[in-house]
Amino acid sequence: MNIYTYSGNIEHLKAFDDEYQLKSMYTPPINNQRRQLKKISERTCRFCGKKSDETTFKGKPHIISRLFGNNSGVSDYECDRCNNHFSGFESDMANFLGLNRSVNALGVQTPPTFKSYDGNIVAKKNSFNGFEGIEIESNKRGTIQKLDGGIIEFNIIHNPYIPINIFKCLLKIALTVIPDDEVENYKLCFDFLMENKNEAYLAQHAKQVHRGPSGFNVKFPYVLIFKKRNSESKLPSHWIKLYYQDSYIQFYIPCHKDDEVLLRGEEITYPLCPPLIFADRQPQGIAKNYEKLDLSSNVMTKGKTSKLNLTFDENLLKKGSNNIQNIQNSENFNSDEIIKIFLTKNPGLLGE
Repeated sequence: MNIYTYSGNIEHLKAFDDEYQLKSMYTPPINNQRRQLKKISERTCRFCGKKSDETTFKGKPHIISRLFGNNSGVSDYECDRCNNHFSGFESDMANFLGLNRSVNALGVQTPPTFKSYDGNIVAKKNSFNGFEGIEIESNKRGTIQKLDGGIIEFNIIHNPYIPINIFKCLLKIALTVIPDDEVENYKLCFDFLMENKNEAYLAQHAKQVHRGPSGFNVKFPYVLIFKKRNSESKLPSHWIKLYYQDSYIQFYIPCHKDDEVLLRGEEITYPLCPPLIFADRQPQGIAKNYEKLDLSSNVMTKGKTSKLNLTFDENLLKKGSNNIQNIQNSENFNSDEIIKIFLTKNPGLLGE
């Protein structure tokens, strides 16, 4: 199996490959087969520098937060106190990922329950006619709209989160997966993450985070680590690309000790890595829909709204399966009024 990008993104990949090379990849152990961990007496925390006689290592901190999908990769170089410190960022990350985290868990893990900030949309695990899936319910009539062309649309008011905490959560993953010999090169990042030092300066780098759909689903999240080819280049030393569910997030680790120091507010131009796919042959198409995130604010977001679109085969409402016909024959059925949506990955639901 080789690594490809979509055929329409080959030139983008060449531009990125001119500047960066893939140095390593972190993939969590599969089937809950964890790697051999160091004895507690031999551990030193990567984040606070304390040893086992100065702190405790009773917990099993995840290298990639389970908010990005179930995984069994745990660290033996993160103490309980630091793990507790990082857990403060995770509620913000859960709210940032929102409903997509629940929907994309289908077929992989138990979908977590989601409730929009105004309470109008609730998503939770449920079953329908014996099939497991996720039920999205509106508590207010008219919230879920059925449009022409088999499109279902509704707005979601996100639960509040602090953007800079999202950046810190991502940075924590990056500083966990980088090689041991790179740790000392990112002292400023560790100081920012642990003690919030130089926040005003580090925050400008939190504006350079990119997220997009990968075009495929992954069962377990994983991380690609890229390093620049030319050490004299003004570009950041490392880029991180986190794949989870059906998306990716990519960002650079700021403030490597050998990188050029940016002035306050100064921006740099850099190439972006398109989605990389492990496949047997060249995949066709193009990936072009990504968003640049500004995660620099330390003020909680409020009232942020996004629109979700789902598509379905309108013919099902005309000639449908026996299951659909049974619903249509029930009293007070109105195909233009949607109160609940049931999503499943099992095609048997529509079987005759």
